[in-house]
Amino acid sequence: MSFPYNSDKQFVVYQLKWMGIYIAIGLALSLVLPFPISLIGAVGAFFLLNFIRTRRMLKRAGIDNMKGWFGSLSSSASSSMYSRGYSPIKYYCMSCGQEHREIACPNCGSKMKRVG
Repeated sequence: MSFPYNSDKQFVVYQLKWMGIYIAIGLALSLVLPFPISLIGAVGAFFLLNFIRTRRMLKRAGIDNMKGWFGSLSSSASSSMYSRGYSPIKYYCMSCGQEHREIACPNCGSKMKRVG
């Protein structure tokens, strides 16, 4: 994963830069808008900026969308994971040795399994 910093000092500067951006937006919204609306706007801006930062970081890492990042949670994206070199965890029954992904072994019914 490619991050925009290579050392601890660059990391601190990067984090302080974004913290300053968040504070500046929050202050600007609180000065321009009345209280309840400014709070909602500041929270919305916080989530929007975090979404944008995450998208930029994922694109730098070579992941085009969030589905590729969380592909293991979706069965439709799991086939694309195999093409990128990922392999799922394989479970083997400790009694009969059959590979399965259920809670109990479909062959012998044993719930004891090992990861292989």
